[in-house]
Amino acid sequence: MLYEEWGFRGCPFETTSLPPTEFGSHLLVGRAEATTALRKRIASSNKLATVEGLNGVGKTSVVNVSSYQLLRQHVELGEGPLYIPCRKVFQLRPNTDIEEFIDYVFMEVAQTLIEESEEIKRKGHYLRSEAMNRWLNEPQAVAFSGGIWIVSGGRQESANTTDGFQRSGFRKAVIDWLNKIFPERRDGGVICIIDNLELLQSSDAAREKLEYLRDELFILNGLRWVLCGSLGIIHGVVTSPRLDGYLHDPVEIGEIGAEHCTQILTSRLAAYKLSDQYYMPLTERSFERLYSILNGNIRSVLGSADDFCHWIADHHVPDTAEEKDEAFQFWLNDQATRAYDATRQNIRPRAMRVFEQACERVVFSPSDFEEFGFNSVAAMRPHVKDLEDAGTLVSTQDEGDKRRKTIQVTPKGWLMSYHLRNTSTISNESDSPI
Repeated sequence: MLYEEWGFRGCPFETTSLPPTEFGSHLLVGRAEATTALRKRIASSNKLATVEGLNGVGKTSVVNVSSYQLLRQHVELGEGPLYIPCRKVFQLRPNTDIEEFIDYVFMEVAQTLIEESEEIKRKGHYLRSEAMNRWLNEPQAVAFSGGIWIVSGGRQESANTTDGFQRSGFRKAVIDWLNKIFPERRDGGVICIIDNLELLQSSDAAREKLEYLRDELFILNGLRWVLCGSLGIIHGVVTSPRLDGYLHDPVEIGEIGAEHCTQILTSRLAAYKLSDQYYMPLTERSFERLYSILNGNIRSVLGSADDFCHWIADHHVPDTAEEKDEAFQFWLNDQATRAYDATRQNIRPRAMRVFEQACERVVFSPSDFEEFGFNSVAAMRPHVKDLEDAGTLVSTQDEGDKRRKTIQVTPKGWLMSYHLRNTSTISNESDSPI
C-alpha cells in the first residue's frame, strides 16, 4: 500500500533477480560489457558458460537478461541461433537428490517450451529459422497432472504411472522433443542456470554433483548451461579431470561503475511510476551514498532503500531534497550504530583489527594470514570465525584448496565499517584545535 499511495504500481526496490524479459532488460544498467561477454560464451562453443561475483552483486540478473537478449535477437531480428531462457533458475545443495533434480530440470524445460511458444505465437512474430519453425509448429505437450506424467505429440497422448516411465520415458520424451527443435548444437537451445554453487559448501561437493550432471544434462543437444557462484567457486570446480575442458573461464561480475549508480534508481522509478506525480523520499544523492557504503551490493542497497522508505512513512515525511537527504543521513547513522552495537560485544579487539583490514581488502583468503599479522592459518581462523558468527564476514570454504579468495565483508559489515569511519572522523574533528 505504501508505494501505491506515493504513486507507484508496486515496490521499486524489489530484491529478486531481474527476469529474462523486456522489463528486466530495461532495469539492468551498467552491464553492457558483461552481457556481451556472456552472450558470446553461451553461443560460441560446446563449453558451459560460467559467472562469478560477490554475493548480491547481480549475477543472476546479468544471466537472465543476457538470455533474453539472445531470444529477442533471434525472434525480432532474425540473428543468431534460437535461444530460450528457462523459466526457472536451479540450485544445488548438499542434500539435493540428483535424480530428482534431473527430473525437475526436464519438467521445467518442457514447461518453458510450451509457455514460451504460446507467448511467441501470441505476439505474432515471423518465423526466423528452421529451429523456430520446429518449435512453434511441432509442439509436444509434456505436463504433470495427478501424479502422472502426460506426454503428447500431435494427436496422440499417453499416460504412464510406472516408475520406469518416470525415470526414463519422460526424460526420453523431453530429449526427443529437444532434438527435434535443436538437432545440432549450432541451432541453439534452452538456457538453464545453476545458481549459487556456493550452497554446496565446498568445491569438492560441487565437483561431485557437476561431474554426474555432465553426461546426464550438460552435453545434451538443446540445453545450454550457465553456472553461477561466488568468487573462486568455478576455479575450484575445474580442477576435476571430468570437467576439464567443459567450462569457460568465468565472466566476473563486479561493482557497477559510479557513472551508472543513479541509473539503478532512476530506471526503477520510471518503470514503476503510475504518472509523473509521485513521491520518493530517497534522492539520487542519498542512493549513490548508500550504494557506496554497501560496496555495490545491489541486493542490499535495494533492500535498504525499501527499509528507509518505510521508516520515512512512520515518521515525518520530508518535502525538499535537502530535508530528504537530512532524514536519510539520520536514518543511515542510526542503522550503522545499531549494526555496530549489536556486534561489538561479541568481537575481541584482535578480531576487530582483522575486520578493519578485511574492509580494506574487500575479499581475501585464509592463505593471506601473514598480511593480517598471523603466523599461520590456524592462528587467524578463530578471529575470522568470530566475525562470521557476528554476521560481518561470510566465507565460501573450499576444502580442497584453502588458497582461494572466498572471504568477504557482508552488508552488515559495511554498515559497521561506515560507523567506525564516521566515529573516527567525529573524534578527530573534536580533537582538532579551534
